Formats: sequence, structure tokens, C-alpha cells
Amino acid sequence: MHAHAWIGGGAPTFTADLTQRRTALQAAFTDALRALADLVVRHGGPAPGLPALTSPVTAMSAPSGAFQGIDPRAMTALVSALDHAGHTLSAAGAQLAGELSAQGLSAQPGQTVGDIARWAATHGEDLRRRLTRIQQAVPWTLLPVTVAAYGLFGAGATDRHGITATLDRLAVGDVQAIRALLALQEQGNEGSLAARVNAWWQTLDTTLRQHLMALPGFGLLNGLPAGVRDQSNRHWLTAEKARSTRELDAATAEARSNPVALGRWEHLADQLRRIQLIEKELQPAPGYPQPLLLGFDLVGLGRLIVSWGDPDTADITVTNVSGLTSKLDTVHGDLQQARALWQQAAKTSGDRTIACITWYGYDAPQIDPTLLNPTTSVAFESAAARGGASLAAFQDGLHAAHQPSGTARAVVIGHSYGSLTTGHAATLRPGKLADDLILVGSPGVGVDHAADLGVDPQHVWVGEAGGDPVAALGRFGADPGHHSFGAQHFPVGRTVWTAAHSSYWDRDSTSLRNMGRLINGQYDKLTAPESPLGRPQMLAPDLAPDLALRLQQVTPP
Repeated sequence: MHAHAWIGGGAPTFTADLTQRRTALQAAFTDALRALADLVVRHGGPAPGLPALTSPVTAMSAPSGAFQGIDPRAMTALVSALDHAGHTLSAAGAQLAGELSAQGLSAQPGQTVGDIARWAATHGEDLRRRLTRIQQAVPWTLLPVTVAAYGLFGAGATDRHGITATLDRLAVGDVQAIRALLALQEQGNEGSLAARVNAWWQTLDTTLRQHLMALPGFGLLNGLPAGVRDQSNRHWLTAEKARSTRELDAATAEARSNPVALGRWEHLADQLRRIQLIEKELQPAPGYPQPLLLGFDLVGLGRLIVSWGDPDTADITVTNVSGLTSKLDTVHGDLQQARALWQQAAKTSGDRTIACITWYGYDAPQIDPTLLNPTTSVAFESAAARGGASLAAFQDGLHAAHQPSGTARAVVIGHSYGSLTTGHAATLRPGKLADDLILVGSPGVGVDHAADLGVDPQHVWVGEAGGDPVAALGRFGADPGHHSFGAQHFPVGRTVWTAAHSSYWDRDSTSLRNMGRLINGQYDKLTAPESPLGRPQMLAPDLAPDLALRLQQVTPP
């Protein structure tokens, strides 16, 4: 039987192994028959006719229905066939090896049959265990396709990093397993990690899920449903607040009598202040969706990932990536930008739902002594490369957890140094990071042409405010604003030099209105800055890219 109809996970590997063993089995019996036939001829007998032992492979197709990906009856039949092969071929191999040895011939064909028998028995048992676990999930018929790929054929999936074993450790409550997965996630090299996490989560029972969600750091795993991440992270934040409060009370008493303990008191007070800052930002805002806490970190510069709207069900998901000077202590402005984008896009989205995410998930460069360190300085790409890896892994998680849809879209917006971070992520996941990239105030994205980002250049959009000194740098690769870069341009207007770089999200601005249109895929409805009569001008679709840049150059400040 052939498992060619299943995509992803270990199905291709299983198919190749199955075909290889099948071919080797036929070859072993053929070799044994030829050896026996030669023995007959050497003893003066007539050359016997040898039967052909090849036969066509039976192909299984995944039928359409509520559960796309595997047919449980076909899989049960496959398990039974493998079990039968393991039993009968084991006996046949032993008998064949004995007969060949008795005739003074090589027993290798029999040994090969025995090896194939052991392979069939091992995989039959593994598939039975995995299929049973899938069918025990409630409701198992609604599991996503990735469960079939990674859940059923997981034994054949390439697993260079031991993800399966690490998830098994996590399932029994090993907190170190979370840290191992987060470290791998931060590297961004394993594109299947989020899908594996999602498939693993889908097959867990309710009791185990509740236990895991209470573990510190669990909600940081990409691939988990957004609601699960939010609940787990809020639980962890509450626990951290209680711990910090207790330790701060103890440190306060100690600092009164021991000045050396003052440093620890300051650290705990700062940590508690950051927790309170996050809690304040998570308060529901009138007119906006309930914010979802997808990630946070209180260490160092801190990190925070918040979504306005549910990215698992949204028709359009927008990820905003900030740049220079972004940190947890000043994240309020980034959150305001995400809310402003959500509100602007929702005005023209019709019946489509939108999720707008503030992604502060990396250590952005700062204007402080670290400016002189090449690994953290805004003048170098090191921070963007590390951030791009984390961003690519985060987007993997959004794709893995999103409910199947043929019309959903993903948009990534990179501002300033964040556009360079976005560029690194795009090159790590060519064709997979997003449907549209929007680069605003970009000093360069690490490549010389929009096509090098792995996204159709028709869907790479560049906005540069007149007077934006950062956008004029072209520091990292070719200047995205130059026509030779090959991107599309959208009008953003002009502003004074000192505010140009941070003016793209100003309320009722041309740039904000046009980003809302781009988010909705309404490329033909971009508007130029207001005319002298005070009315926005519509741009013809075929004129928008080039005319937008010219309008920026001629519109008075």
C-alpha cells in the first residue's frame, strides 16, 4: 500500500521507506529463486522458468470529507497489512535462510526478508498507537490536517532536533522541555516546529491540557492556539506578580538593615512595575477586541506580544514589527499603533475579521552604550538576524494554529530597523512568511531587490515620508524606496523632518489610511495626500506605485 496522498510530516519518508522495502523484498525472493535455479542447472537439471515477482503498488487516496488527511478505515487496513507482513515474513525469512544454507548457498536473501519483517512489525505497532491516540481525541473528526501529517506518520518525519522526544517529556510535566523547545524556537531554523507543537496539542486530553497550561513559559510556544497562549500567559503573569510581591516585601525588610540588599530590592521593584505595566495594557479598550497575551518576558529589555483580535480565526492577520529603541518599558506606543491599524483596517474590511498584533519579540537596538557593540548596534544586522529568526518562528505558529481557510491573509509590517528584521524573516521563510509585506521608514531590508524576499514584488509595499532621514539611508542593501528595488510604493505624505520617521500611524493620516487599504488587499483604492482643495485623491491602480513616489517629492511640507 502507498501513502503518497498525505502531505507533510513523515508521510513522504514513510512512503519512500515502504517502497524501498517492497522493492527489496521482491529482489530478495528473486535472488533466492535464481540461486536455486542455478543450483539445479549445475546438477545437470533443466533450467527452470522463474516467475515474475513484481506487482503494481496499491495506491490509497485521501477521500474528501469532514476529516481531510487520512481515512481511518484505510489506515486500520494498513496497520493490519503491516502486522500480517511482520508475522508471515518473519517465518518465511527464517525458512528461506535455512533452505539456502542447507544447499550451501548464501542465506542473505532470507536475512533481508527477516529485516523487512521487523520493519513492518515495528511500523505497524507505531501506526496503531498513533491512530488510536488520534481517534481518542474529542472530537477527533475535526482535527486539522497537520495531525494526520505529524501525528500519524510522525515516526517517519525528519526530526534532527529530537522534537518528538522533547514533546513526550513535556507531556509528563518536564519544565526543562519547555526551555528546550523555546531555545529551538528562538533559533528559527526548524520550520516544522510550530506545526508539530500544534498537532501534539490537538491530541492531548483535557486534563493534561489544563495541567500543562499552568506551567511557567508554556504559553510562549508557537503553534498553540491563541486562546490557550493567552490563558497560560495570564496565569503565569499572575503567578509572577504574586512571587515578586512576596520577595519584594522580604527584600524591603532586609534592605532596611542591610544596604547591600538594596540592589535586589530595586530589581524586584522594577520587575513588579513591568508586570503592572503589562496588566494595564491588557485592560479592554472600548471599541476594540479583547487583547490576547501571546507572549512576554520581564528579563533584560523585556518582550511583549499582544493581539487585538483572534489570529486563529481572523480573515486577515497583521503582525507589526518595531525597530530602534523598542522595549517593554516603552511598548505603549507600539500597542497604540496596532490598535490604530486595527481600527483603520476595520473601517473598510466589510464582513472580514482582522487581528492586529504588536510583536515585540526580540531585543531591538537601543540608543545607549550598547550602540557601540556590533551584536546589538543599530548600525549592524546582528540584532535583526536574531529577531528575524524569532519572527519567522512566530509566523510559523500563526499559520499552524489558524483554522483552515482558503481566503485568509497574513500581512507583516516592518517599521524602521524592524523592516530589516522583517527582511531577515522573509528570507528564512521564502513564500511562507506573509502574503503582503509593508515596509515603512526602512533603512534597508538586507537584500537588493524585492524579489529576493521570497514574496511576489507586487506584494512588497514601501512607504517613505518626505523628510524621513532613516528611509533615505539605504544602509542595509539597496534602498527599498528606489525604483530599482522593484517594490510597490504607496503614498504617505510629508511631514517635518523631526517627526517624519514616527508619523506613519498618525490618526487620519494618508499613511494610516493607505496601510488600512493594503491590509484589506484594496490596492486599487490607495489615496494620495490631500489636494489644495482638501480632498484626498484616488490613484489609478496602474499609476499608484510610481506616482506615489513622485507625489511625495512634490507635495509641499
